Amino acid sequence: MNRVRAFSAILKNGKIVMVKVDEIEKSFWTLPGGGVEIGETREQAAIREAMEEVNLEIKVVRFLFAQEYAAGIEYCYLAVPVDFNKSDIKLGYDPELKEHEQVLKQAEWIEINNVKDDLHVSKVIESLNDNEKMLFNIKIR
Repeated sequence: MNRVRAFSAILKNGKIVMVKVDEIEKSFWTLPGGGVEIGETREQAAIREAMEEVNLEIKVVRFLFAQEYAAGIEYCYLAVPVDFNKSDIKLGYDPELKEHEQVLKQAEWIEINNVKDDLHVSKVIESLNDNEKMLFNIKIR
């Protein structure tokens, strides 16, 4: 399979936005994201997916990294809430699934130190420069 996927590392005050996915065979936390649709850029897909999954309007700051995953290549973008004062998140949905098939179960701002060993989060931390770590209050212990 050759699916292009885009996702965002939304940061604020030492926290990162993550969603909990509950599938039949596994349950895990991940960064909001999904497949890039025809006619949209990877950045646009990351923005759309954040709105769909966590109901948060974001702006992309910059590209962080790309890597292979089981179905193709995924691209990660550093992002922030459009309105830094309004960063409440609310669990959204996957429009490709029917209501009774939804796998997204939770959306949270999580202390980055609590998930620093997560595959994507560790790569995000590694990709941040010192100014970004200071700006987003990222102090890895």
